[in-house]
Amino acid sequence: MRMKLGLTAALMVLAATTVWAQKVETQYDHGVDFSRYKTYAWTERKFETMQGAEGTHVIDQVLLEAVNKQLQAKGLTEAENAPDLYVTFYAGSHVKEAKAGVGYAPWDLVGYGMLNVWTSDVVPGSTPSTWVAVQGIVLFEISDSRNNAAIWSSLLTKKIKNPGRMPKDIDKAAAEIAKKAFQNYPPSPGGK
Repeated sequence: MRMKLGLTAALMVLAATTVWAQKVETQYDHGVDFSRYKTYAWTERKFETMQGAEGTHVIDQVLLEAVNKQLQAKGLTEAENAPDLYVTFYAGSHVKEAKAGVGYAPWDLVGYGMLNVWTSDVVPGSTPSTWVAVQGIVLFEISDSRNNAAIWSSLLTKKIKNPGRMPKDIDKAAAEIAKKAFQNYPPSPGGK
């Protein structure tokens, strides 16, 4: 429970700070012997994107496969019944920073015969300039199946340049995310 509160606090802190490059933050329970875990099962995957239902499903499946490869390369086997570990991930994005300018003011249109036509400061129908920075977040969490206590987590954050566009090489992107997320799993005994 304490680790889950810590993870929630970490998410809130990261949401309040500016992250311009991909960042990976790993936490784990230092009192756990990770060598005793041999099997895992997926319990929950929450994934929200701007890709629509079909695109989100594709990304979810590709990321699931990439994480399975990482876990299996580390000696774990996926099990349907009585796994040692439960694996979850939560992914999505939020607006990191937004700035907007005003639309055309009537005096911007001097010379086009538009002066003194509107009484407001903005020409109706003109589009304001808007700049938005979107931050993607992926949180992987591993729990002990006996007590459902979170024992390991990895939080990745990255500025998303084109949030509405499907990545060109989705398999490669998912493999990179999974590799970075699980690079410190299992943690070395006695490590920081």
